[in-house]
Amino acid sequence: MPSLLTPSALRHSQPGIGWISSRCLQAPPHPLACTRCIDACPVEALAFHEDDDDGVSLLASDACHGCGQCLPACPSEALVSADIEALVVGQTEGEPLRLGCHRVMETEHSPLTRLHCLHALGPDLLASLAARATPEAVALHLPEGCHGCDAAPAEPERWLEQARRFCHISNSPASSDFRAARPSVSRRDLLRGRPAPRLPAIADDDAAPKARRLQRQRAAAEALGDTRVAPILPGLALNTDACRAHSVCARVCPTEALRETPEGELTFDPQACLDCGHCLTACPEGALATGESIGKETVTLRKARRIDCFLCGRPFTPHAGEDTPDDIENATTCPACRREAALMQESFDDHFG
Repeated sequence: MPSLLTPSALRHSQPGIGWISSRCLQAPPHPLACTRCIDACPVEALAFHEDDDDGVSLLASDACHGCGQCLPACPSEALVSADIEALVVGQTEGEPLRLGCHRVMETEHSPLTRLHCLHALGPDLLASLAARATPEAVALHLPEGCHGCDAAPAEPERWLEQARRFCHISNSPASSDFRAARPSVSRRDLLRGRPAPRLPAIADDDAAPKARRLQRQRAAAEALGDTRVAPILPGLALNTDACRAHSVCARVCPTEALRETPEGELTFDPQACLDCGHCLTACPEGALATGESIGKETVTLRKARRIDCFLCGRPFTPHAGEDTPDDIENATTCPACRREAALMQESFDDHFG
């Protein structure tokens, strides 16, 4: 049985949202400059802090009111929610689902399933909920269009445009003013012996960065039979004339969307890509460019052969223009040995002219 990891709470006084460091692109061993969760927070409550053990932690300040808009912003699903986990686990397949935030007025004839803020649901989860509810529908009830709410996002129309692709949207009267999230336990639940929602435990084999949201939305689109709601997959193009075939891009890819085969080919899987851009910044020649993928199949960016270096014996992939008779030395010597030889030649010229 695999061991389980428990996410660390963003705030001890508000344990409903947790962070998984091994999934986060900002944390070792893949310290990338990813701040999407911080940028999505409407009150600027999130920040990364250095630990004593040369690591980092994601923490929320007292300004955090628990809206959860950081959740869908994280591409690797390093942020998880106890309430959303309970919602997903408790949804009945083939049954309608009516969701409302804590401010929406509820009637006895039309009970709602509550989340503190519906903006915590990204397009991947909305698509997944809609697929499970089929042939019934998912309805989202917003309190008077979220006007005047402290948790309203900076660009509400963008979220609404995505939500309308999967759900019915309606504006409902607001029964109360905005309030910060509180632990999800009620007096009724306590009397019935129902435990409060808990953060999901994560298996060790599911603790690495992956394109979970991208794959979830694509699977939901296939289940719905509607390609119009499928996510746009990231694409990658390679300038083979500029590429020096050292494959540093594949070594730094956090999800192995980029891979180098034993034969020296460079392949790209758009369904595994987080669009983090690390391969672009790591390539010394700037040979990679992003775009949109025209398909979901793995593509070969570079076809090449591998040979053993004449000097050091290490296998390497020759540059596209190096295996010609006019450049036989470069064709049989790896880039590291060539650089070393160039440095020695420069040093010799400096000393002896």
